[in-house]
Amino acid sequence: MLSLIKNPKFMVISLVPWDENKQKTKDYLNEATSLIQTFGGVVGLVVTQNAARADSTTYIGKGKARELAQTILDNDIDAVVVNDNLKSSQLFNLKKLFQNFKPDIQVWDRTDLILQIFGKNAQTAEAKLQIKLVDTRHKGPELYGMGQMMSQQGGGIGTHGGAGETNTEIMRRHWRHEIKNIENQLEKLATSKFHQMENRNQTETPTISIIGYTNSGKTTLFNLMSKKNNLTKDTLFVTLDSGVGEIYLPKIGRSVFITDTIGFIQNLPSETINAFKSTLMETLNADLLLQVIDISDQQLLDKIAVVEKVLADLKIDNKKQIYVFNKIDKPNGVDKEELSRLFSSFNPQFISAINGDGYSQLLDAIQTVIPAFTL
Repeated sequence: MLSLIKNPKFMVISLVPWDENKQKTKDYLNEATSLIQTFGGVVGLVVTQNAARADSTTYIGKGKARELAQTILDNDIDAVVVNDNLKSSQLFNLKKLFQNFKPDIQVWDRTDLILQIFGKNAQTAEAKLQIKLVDTRHKGPELYGMGQMMSQQGGGIGTHGGAGETNTEIMRRHWRHEIKNIENQLEKLATSKFHQMENRNQTETPTISIIGYTNSGKTTLFNLMSKKNNLTKDTLFVTLDSGVGEIYLPKIGRSVFITDTIGFIQNLPSETINAFKSTLMETLNADLLLQVIDISDQQLLDKIAVVEKVLADLKIDNKKQIYVFNKIDKPNGVDKEELSRLFSSFNPQFISAINGDGYSQLLDAIQTVIPAFTL
């Protein structure tokens, strides 16, 4: 078990399109490193390969895969992370080839790595069920591999497609049943959460939801606004569950609810977003979104685009938003006037959630929007 190894050593594999921006490639690899560090591992090797497209069988090609299998053995690598979301067959074939050299090697794609981090950070029954749902849906490699092996062992026996086909279908039915069972449990929790929201809505109290890219400072802002003390760390995906607080807005003389939820990340499969819809329910039903953006991040424009894509996928990209550029206490070299001009329709605010600079201006901006929901 990888979790039993102290500081497991990882190899990161990344395909780089010939025409991709070098800085973008570097940042994407840095994000993979941050994910591994969040898991508790260390990056021992980073392997990049220029390619116009991924190999359909092993993602990196059989020759490169065999070369890396020996490298894994020579460097005592504990786990391999492919910095992409692979097809079931690609992941299975790569895992099988690597395990011929080192049987206990773990081979994950990007989704697997994120799920492992989710599993470590999950605190509530709801979060654990959501992770289990994504993980179960992601079990394609096991189904593919087991069905393939059974077909090889018993091909031609029993039915037209062989015993392997029959057994694979049995496994698929069990897999579908397990998914349905988890979905039913999540539906019950979602119903309970919906009733809680309904009770809040009966008070006609508006709700503000804090959203943004993971590690942008969302929970720090939530704590500042709600006077709570939810866990914050300089790591990815600390928050998996939605938190609810209440703040009083003196200029309009009323209270509003404020919620915090899971952060977004690039190349997060839609199945993962869908699994967390019950957690995102607070965001789906919010009156106002505060999108927290790390102003010290050189790729902040790309990350805004990622968040906007997720909002579009959730069909809530038309909600009123305020862009909150956070971490102004850090060196950034960003032209605030340019950002204000570029995102003028989102009433951009500049704050340090950690020390409160700019917070009063953010409250003023919120109080100019909230009255529209109280009419």
